[in-house]
Amino acid sequence: MSKPYSPLPWSYSALTSFETCPRKHYHLKVAKDVVEPQGEAAMWGDTVHKAIEARIKNKTLLPKGMEKWERVASKFDTPKGLLFTEERFALTKNMQPCKWGATDCWTRGIIDIGVDAGEKVFLGDWKTGTVKHDLDQLKLFAGLYMQTKLYVKKVKTAFIWLAHNKVTKEEFTRDDLPEIWGDFAARARRLEVAAQQNKWPPKPSGLCKAWCHVMTCEFNGRR
Repeated sequence: MSKPYSPLPWSYSALTSFETCPRKHYHLKVAKDVVEPQGEAAMWGDTVHKAIEARIKNKTLLPKGMEKWERVASKFDTPKGLLFTEERFALTKNMQPCKWGATDCWTRGIIDIGVDAGEKVFLGDWKTGTVKHDLDQLKLFAGLYMQTKLYVKKVKTAFIWLAHNKVTKEEFTRDDLPEIWGDFAARARRLEVAAQQNKWPPKPSGLCKAWCHVMTCEFNGRR
């Protein structure tokens, strides 16, 4: 017998998957009767993440085609604080740090790069795709870190858009925590209610025309 679906713990990607289209989320994550193949862009992103992590952690030379990002990676050669890469953070619903696979885990996320200087922290996320202006993922990272490290007072966050040589920055302080968790709790609750009621309505958009693999949906444009 397969394990019953649970919307918890939620991640940023799971939450946005549900919000983009509950019907598609159902088929991919709940019923699991549709498999969405990993595209070339996603595979390239995974490759870049691993290469930059190896460069920063072990001083491994960046492979051919990625040498242009040496300038970015080298900035972390002499960090002004504790350096970490690809670190996992998880919280219970009571906002207590927990293990990644804990049975009472409520939310979790992986932070690509960070420098902890005590009361002030930098958290970064490598991006290989198109520049977007949705900073909610950075907000979640700041919340996860401050909730785990109680001594932190200010978090500087950044999306590092490698293909575009751009950086999108946002700052958060401990005073922002109530707003951060109030927003995400409301959004996560909608996912929980959908799971409890087993209601997953379609949310048609431009993505239906060429990008959706749920062929049974009446809005699918690939059929």
